[in-house]
Amino acid sequence: MEVLGNFLAGGGGGGANGGAGSGGIGGGGAGSTTPTMNSGTANTGGGGGSGAFPSSGTGTGGNGGSGIVILRYPNTKTITIPGGLTATTTTDGSDKVTTFTAGTGNIQFN
Repeated sequence: MEVLGNFLAGGGGGGANGGAGSGGIGGGGAGSTTPTMNSGTANTGGGGGSGAFPSSGTGTGGNGGSGIVILRYPNTKTITIPGGLTATTTTDGSDKVTTFTAGTGNIQFN
């Protein structure tokens, strides 16, 4: 399974008036050279990038990317996923991999 090249939760880039840092591998938002900010990528947990500090005020940081839950389990098991969760399941060798990207609820293994 590959999620953004196997990276999650990258840090947000720093903002600066003269130049800004890139977001970290795994969904981090880029820094900005203006007070504008960049958010982290959805479903990665990446940090938001910072805006630059303007002379007339403060720069702000972007929102972090929403989280993700990844479960890997033997393909001999069956998972029951309630309608309140957004999930996808794939097979990887002798395992199943279920990825949850939104919602709330309780799962069950059989």
